[in-house]
Amino acid sequence: MPVTTASPRPRRTARTTRRVLALALVSALALTACGSDDGASVTTLGEEDGSSSSSASGSSSSSASSSASATGTGELACAPVNPDMEADAIETIDIVAVDYGYEPESVEAPSGIVTFALDNQGAENHELAFLPGGGEVPFTDGAPDEAALEDAGAFELEAFSSGQTCNATYDLEPGEYTLFCIIETADGETHYELGMQGTLTVS
Repeated sequence: MPVTTASPRPRRTARTTRRVLALALVSALALTACGSDDGASVTTLGEEDGSSSSSASGSSSSSASSSASATGTGELACAPVNPDMEADAIETIDIVAVDYGYEPESVEAPSGIVTFALDNQGAENHELAFLPGGGEVPFTDGAPDEAALEDAGAFELEAFSSGQTCNATYDLEPGEYTLFCIIETADGETHYELGMQGTLTVS
């Protein structure tokens, strides 16, 4: 049964996301710095609720994730990606996130609908982002290059807190992908720079 590719939704800018986060922090009061990533809006495939079908490739359409500018601490709930596609997944790949790495670092998957189950066993918040084509995550002036990531079709399972397992399901095309996490630590380094990266080979 063919999978329909979701229409892209407009990307939120990092500025808009920071405003939304600031309002949420003010209204919640009890909320402390809750990190998602470094503010570079790595794109997520699928509709806003993460429930529509999507196709992952370097040339695919993608839509924005909401990325907050903060450190990798604070409570963040799991936001599954494309949960309605899980029943059609031909494989589920288990990946463990630790401070700072993925276990295993290299994974292989068949092309088609695949679910990634990320188990955050680290002390900090972690995400699982994908860069089609593989290679190094682009940086500009010491920060991840949001525009370059968008142009490359990068997509992600957004950051969530320790002790949770969160699923993301994609319709993957063959190729090499870099796995990465660009959440910032308190001192401004990204988890990627500290070694949180890996490879995905889709055949």
